[in-house]
Amino acid sequence: MKSIIILVELVLLSFLVFRLFKLYRNYKNLGDSGTFLEKVGMVLNRSLPKPVSTLLIREITMFYYLLAGESPKEAGESFTYHKEAGYKAILIALLSVILLESAGLFFLLHQWSPILSWIHIALNIYGVLYLISDYRAIKQRPILLTDEQLRIRLGSRREIEVPIRMIDTVNSGNSFMEEKKNKTVFKAVLLETEMPHFELCLKEPIYMINLLGKPQVIEKVYVTVDDRERFHQSLLRKMESGKSVLR
Repeated sequence: MKSIIILVELVLLSFLVFRLFKLYRNYKNLGDSGTFLEKVGMVLNRSLPKPVSTLLIREITMFYYLLAGESPKEAGESFTYHKEAGYKAILIALLSVILLESAGLFFLLHQWSPILSWIHIALNIYGVLYLISDYRAIKQRPILLTDEQLRIRLGSRREIEVPIRMIDTVNSGNSFMEEKKNKTVFKAVLLETEMPHFELCLKEPIYMINLLGKPQVIEKVYVTVDDRERFHQSLLRKMESGKSVLR
């Protein structure tokens, strides 16, 4: 029986090594076709089922922004979206509450179940690391505007690429509270209690990949930026330029 278990473990280990080698080879074959995370995403999406690859990409992304240095500058006009909301101060307050709660609840749970107390600590440590990583991603991944598309990234949480030609109108975000529960709405806001600056109505629905790795139909985008006037004028210019090209 023991020899069978060892044989099974060797087979599983060999399979894992083979899969890792194959993933590494596919990654190297991509060359300089994108950033590290973009290439990792392409390799995993090709090699694994979508829900599995989506989960792995999110975990890798979290640790990448937690440990990596500054990201290289990307092409396009960039717009930050976290400064005006005071997200840094909110994050510091939230982390302080988590750390105080963790310490107090750890000693309380430890008297009842040491295993449960350590599980609680591990989950809270993971949560703290995620929040720090997400904030670093927010700083390093601004909203990007190019001649062809508006690329909206909300830290490491979610992102969407909106072709400029698909934007019909740019309005104020005053109707956000009534529409934020609509599944066809993309919410580019750090806190859903804040009112977005702009509502982008699309000519036709576009698709994004949701947290479960499944395509989701988007008909409207709400977005907040720190420099709203520059964003508004730049976006209108891109839209006008796109219309001129189509003519």
